[in-house]
Amino acid sequence: MLIQLKLTWRYDHSYVDPNDSRISGDFYYADEWNFDTATRLVVYTPSTDPNAQQYDFYTGAQGNNNPPVDFSRPTTVEFFHYVSGATRTGYFHDGAGGVTLQVQTLTLASTVVSCTCYGDNTAAIDLQVSGLPGPYTYLWDDGPTVEDRGLLRAGTYRVAVTDVPSGAIARATIQVGSNPELDVLIQKVGGAVSLVVTGGVGLYTYLWSDGSTARDRTGLTTGTHSCTITDVLGCRKTITVEVRTDLFFWSRNPITLALDAGAAYRADPTTKPHLTFLCEVWVEPDYLSNVFEQVGGVLEQPADREGRTTFEVQALLDVFLQHHVPPVAATRTLRADPMFRRFYLKYAESFGATPVRAGTTVLTQNYVVLGGLSFYESRTRTFFDSYQNDVKPFLTWEPPVKPALADQPEYLYYLVKESLAGFRFQVRVQYEDGTSETVNVGGVNNVNLHEVYCRPVGYAALGLAALAGTKRVRWWEVYVTSPDELTVLSETRRYVLDRRVFPHRRYFLFATSLGGMATYVATGDVQVDAEVTGAESARTLTPDSDPLDGDTDVQTRSLRAVVKVASGVRTRAQLQASQDLLLSRRVLLLRDGRWLPGYVKAKTSPLLDETKPVPTQEFEFYLPAEELYTPALGRNQVTYSQPLL
Repeated sequence: MLIQLKLTWRYDHSYVDPNDSRISGDFYYADEWNFDTATRLVVYTPSTDPNAQQYDFYTGAQGNNNPPVDFSRPTTVEFFHYVSGATRTGYFHDGAGGVTLQVQTLTLASTVVSCTCYGDNTAAIDLQVSGLPGPYTYLWDDGPTVEDRGLLRAGTYRVAVTDVPSGAIARATIQVGSNPELDVLIQKVGGAVSLVVTGGVGLYTYLWSDGSTARDRTGLTTGTHSCTITDVLGCRKTITVEVRTDLFFWSRNPITLALDAGAAYRADPTTKPHLTFLCEVWVEPDYLSNVFEQVGGVLEQPADREGRTTFEVQALLDVFLQHHVPPVAATRTLRADPMFRRFYLKYAESFGATPVRAGTTVLTQNYVVLGGLSFYESRTRTFFDSYQNDVKPFLTWEPPVKPALADQPEYLYYLVKESLAGFRFQVRVQYEDGTSETVNVGGVNNVNLHEVYCRPVGYAALGLAALAGTKRVRWWEVYVTSPDELTVLSETRRYVLDRRVFPHRRYFLFATSLGGMATYVATGDVQVDAEVTGAESARTLTPDSDPLDGDTDVQTRSLRAVVKVASGVRTRAQLQASQDLLLSRRVLLLRDGRWLPGYVKAKTSPLLDETKPVPTQEFEFYLPAEELYTPALGRNQVTYSQPLL
């Protein structure tokens, strides 16, 4: 569409009819300026253009028309406007065929009142509109059609404002803030809980469910405790702390972390959109170094429909543990560092349109101990729920009464469950003359829960021959007490001295399912076979071949000694307990005063044969394969702490 801005007529020529002088006139052509509304540009057509307007002013007889009249659109009257987004542009004639513009922009400003406390709905937006006269309409992304907003939560709000007369639309994105969230790091070590609080507006006050106003707590009992933290603005966060003072984990059973977003989430999952749980595992490779290393990165799992998830982390921890092998001649209590570790789990929620870590993070320190329970028993939790408290077991499933030869190595592994002041090993000796005595053979002071200690308890290691003097020992019992000897902390194990002579006795030390080391005594005959393997290839003989080389090239040779063991007479209880030997991943044979590593061949082995009047057991023990032979050169033992260089 063209809108005329200006028209100026220019005289071009006159004419007279040569046949009739009464017919005459003047021709005019126009310079013309038009505004094209499609392109919003001025189109100029000069009078010389073939398409220019023309006017025939008749001047002859009986003429009745008027001369052409110039036109110029008024400069004070808007003849066209254009709207783009929030901008309205008005067009005016400048009087010379051009245009002047009047640009008006719909402008939005806002005054925001932030939330006083993170997560509340005390924020407000006061919207100011200018630039066009209005009236206006409002449309917020979340639905309201009012100008100003109140009772808002922190977040991003978007509004579109329309100037009704012009149709100009202005849009604004308004960020509503909040005072920082109260972030709480809960650090748990047994019954000790420490809170590290940041965010909010300090200072902070604390109110625990038992009335305490301390930030950090010690000696909390097993169960659920809560604490409300308040900053100076009155903003609050209540955290819940689950305390387990007696809990440790077996490395070969599932080590799980069950997380739950709670009933509020189940009532309204939109409060935590895209909910996931984060978990980090940190391990202390060197015990009591207080240097923890993260393993496995940040683990993340989505919440299920109920807002729950469960992490399993045992595979990350088991690799840091190994069996404790006591020195053959040990006579004192040893801390079995290789078989337990401290670790902690750090976990939190993550949620939001753009998920971010929630403001409460829990850091729980735990102990993991090498070993585990059968699948059935680990699921029933009888060990933790009752057996451990009632029996107070050492880390073995050996029968509680066991025959022992005078030179037989025996070890008991004690896991600290109480009495952090320490413990003492007590030995009660019964003599054949009917007398007895109890001896404190020492222990350790100032221990930590779930540490494991190894005590040699064999006849020789305890020095019972010297203790007995001229008396003859019938049996001895071993148990653990508190340092003041008033509280018994463990079960009692009895060893009956076997004075029989077995010329072919052999002692196997094996790791039990509970992580400790136990002794298996074989008194029967053995057969030792050499299992030889290797690779050979035929040698091509030539006239120049050395005849001493032969026709076969031996490339490799490996020899593995296989000891076929006969146990000697075994009781039914011993046969039952031997399942631990057959399952053991760590078995050693005592020979020439040192431990030799090997393994029990996986094969069927008798546990009960009622047709045999004398129960016995046979198994095969495989020693390490060797490519070179060297006889035993001494009694020095190589252990995990003495690398062979």
